[in-house]
Amino acid sequence: MLTVQATANTADREALEALIGPDRATELRSAADTIRERLGGGTLWHVNSTGAGGGVAEMLHTAIPLYTSLGVRAKWAVIGGDDRFFSITKRLYGALYGSIGDGGTLGDEERADYLRHLGVVADAFRELLTPDDILILHDFQTTGLIDLLGKDVAATYWRCHVGVDEQTEASSLGWDFLTPMLDHADGLIFSVDWHVPERLRERAVTILPPFVAPFIAKNTDLAPDVIADVLTRCGLSAAPPATRPTTVDVGGRAIHLNHAATVVSAGPPEPGQPLAAQISRWDRLKDMHGVLAAFTTFVPEGYLALVGPDPASIPDDIEQGVWFQRCVTDWQALPPDLRSRVAIICLPMADLSENALLVNAIQRSATTVTQKSLVEGFGLTVAEAMFKGRVVVASAVGGIRAQITHGDTGLLVEDPTDLAAFGALVTKALRDTPENHTMGVRARERVLTNFLPDREIVTTAEMITA
Repeated sequence: MLTVQATANTADREALEALIGPDRATELRSAADTIRERLGGGTLWHVNSTGAGGGVAEMLHTAIPLYTSLGVRAKWAVIGGDDRFFSITKRLYGALYGSIGDGGTLGDEERADYLRHLGVVADAFRELLTPDDILILHDFQTTGLIDLLGKDVAATYWRCHVGVDEQTEASSLGWDFLTPMLDHADGLIFSVDWHVPERLRERAVTILPPFVAPFIAKNTDLAPDVIADVLTRCGLSAAPPATRPTTVDVGGRAIHLNHAATVVSAGPPEPGQPLAAQISRWDRLKDMHGVLAAFTTFVPEGYLALVGPDPASIPDDIEQGVWFQRCVTDWQALPPDLRSRVAIICLPMADLSENALLVNAIQRSATTVTQKSLVEGFGLTVAEAMFKGRVVVASAVGGIRAQITHGDTGLLVEDPTDLAAFGALVTKALRDTPENHTMGVRARERVLTNFLPDREIVTTAEMITA
């Protein structure tokens, strides 16, 4: 029910300080001192529901080692659950994004089952806590722990990574379910201001976007031969595929390429054929099947890679396999000439560093990266692609609007259901033009200024001492 999660990354603090410059490095160290003083002898705990897959887990694999390198005692706990618990939280996920999802209810029975499960988690967690500890609880899977553990620690904060730009009947039901459990939180954290529902605007709210970890396998610079090796393993190169495990050096760290990707395609891109890629969870709201439809109907050139994790590896999202299979079924229904322009790729998750390296290489080989979400909390894959200088074509929803200025740092489609408009922007982004090159440079600068890990720690220090 509860695991203290080991992290996959090292801190790379010196490299981060060199990247952000001396002024921000000084601010970072000062913030760490503030957090350490606030904790006394306690621990800063981050708590979520999965150790692999999704932006929260990816950030915590960087944040916890960085905190530790700065002298802050920080740990990461992952809560588990059974099918009933995760069916309720999946329903909450859909509701907070504006739809009920499976059509089930979020009433007294669901709340009782939800809290009953978290009571077991709290009993186990209580054995690890001290009165000086501070909890940062991530998303709707953890909300009930505010009351269950609030008296055992110095402070509890709840962080919401999801939301809708305009509240709907379904999202109101989701907030009806969660709001009573937020009454005793010391503060709330949202990725963007417009996702804070009106009923919570009088609370202590901190706006804290997610960050890109610049030196991990997912984002660090890669040698051309490493990219070429990865592309053959993912079905995106006509070169003979690797037949045995390979170890590559990434920033002085050995990463082993041992596991095969699952590739559904009629063949790789032609040499020189521009590549569009969307890398997301297999999730209805990420609209991977919508990307497939838009590309094969309205983009006359190029090759599309739809890339996601192994669905079986994400225990808190029981619908991943359904939406992966939806993409496969839609691809199978295409005529041969269109099937030959699309690959559906399911990446292995057994080794997080290996998975991250595969994602990195695909993003760097792409001419454009897309994120056609129907709704979005923040959309960390957008910032990651921008960091690599890609022109991103994305929906103007959620936190994506906080990252991209249309025509300046990327391209936005106002209505994510408008397949023709999305296809037109992808067609534009696939062209090799000076405008697109300049847009990619500005995209990277935007991330360097606003979405690096030091912002996480500086804002946390301000929040817990407010």
